[in-house]
Parts: sequence; C-alpha cells; structure tokens
Amino acid sequence: MSFLIAAFWIFLSLTVQILLCNHMTVGGGMALAYLYMVTRTPVEWNRSSQILLGFIVGFIVDMFSNTPGLHALTCVTTMWLRLPLLHVFIVADDIKNGCPTYHRLGSTVYTRFLGFVVLIHCVLLYSFESFTLFNFFNLLSKIVMSVVMTFLLVWAADVANNTK
Repeated sequence: MSFLIAAFWIFLSLTVQILLCNHMTVGGGMALAYLYMVTRTPVEWNRSSQILLGFIVGFIVDMFSNTPGLHALTCVTTMWLRLPLLHVFIVADDIKNGCPTYHRLGSTVYTRFLGFVVLIHCVLLYSFESFTLFNFFNLLSKIVMSVVMTFLLVWAADVANNTK
C-alpha cells in the first residue's frame, strides 16, 4: 500500500468518524469507523510506525470527540496487539507483505481477526471511559452495541474495497 493510498483511507475513515459516527449512538455505543484503517495497516510497516499511526489517528479523533487521550490510548494499544493477534490466526509466512484484508485472509480468518480486534478495542475504550464497574450493564450495552456496529461497518467497507 503506497503512502498516498494509505493517507487517503486514513482521511476518509477519520472524516466518516468525525462527521457521522460521533453523532450516532445506539444503546450508548457508536460505530468506530477509524478502526478500518487501524486493522488495514500494512504488515510490512515497522512496529514503531504502526504504533505512531495509531496514536495520530486516535489523537485526531480525540480532538474532535472531546475525549482527551482516550482514543489515542486505545488505538496505540490496539496497534500494539494487532500483529500478535494476526499471528494467532495465520502463519507468519502467509502474509509477509500487504494488508490483512477480507480477500487476502479469507472470510473465516478475517472475520475472527476483525472480531477480536474490534472486541479488544471497544472493551478498552469503554472501560477506560467509565473507569468503574458501577453501572456494569450500561457499560456492557455500550460495548456490545459498539462491537456490533463497528464490526459490521469495517467488515462491509473491507468487503466492498475489493483489493488484495
């Protein structure tokens, strides 16, 4: 993935997040469109670049969402866990170069990988946001709704983007 293509997808996912998803909540949860780019970051980029990209994406979302550092923290953590999670589902040689996409990994592997990444990200995001288990069922509702909406949004965007 060239730098210009990556920059375009980052801009598009951030624009969708800031202009649409930040203003639509269902059951307290919201779709996290920026996770599309977080999950599609090329594997061959070095780990520091991936984590820096996660921080920048999270910081930009924080600036427009009035959540100081929350999305940056969860994006950095998600980027840090993304490669080890990917290697749980596939052999390292299967995807040395390129992006973990639906068409490259296959439907089963990609669905599992995306599900775990989205689940981890949403659990971290809403746990750090509430920082308490006082209203556990409200927290659980936010996590479940956000996981479902984010998973469907990212999965549909990746299936529609028919590139390997």
